[in-house]
Amino acid sequence: MKEIVLSDGRKAVIKEGKGRDLFWAFENATTQNEIIKMLVIRLVEIEGKPITEDELEDLPISDTINLLNEVGRLISPLSVQRPSSQ
Repeated sequence: MKEIVLSDGRKAVIKEGKGRDLFWAFENATTQNEIIKMLVIRLVEIEGKPITEDELEDLPISDTINLLNEVGRLISPLSVQRPSSQ
């Protein structure tokens, strides 16, 4: 669990994800790019309440990027790097 203080002083908590959260994100994302957004919606609480999609979209961009980056760190092992062609 990770805690982040948003620009307005509220506390956001990122819960430790489980496989079910990842599969939920896969099922609810309409594009591959939306998976991280769905994970934010699934894993983040602000002041003890689950964040909504509208709330996420209405946050200041710096807060949104911060949340996306932190949740992205949870799934970074999924990123497969291709060997560079030399």
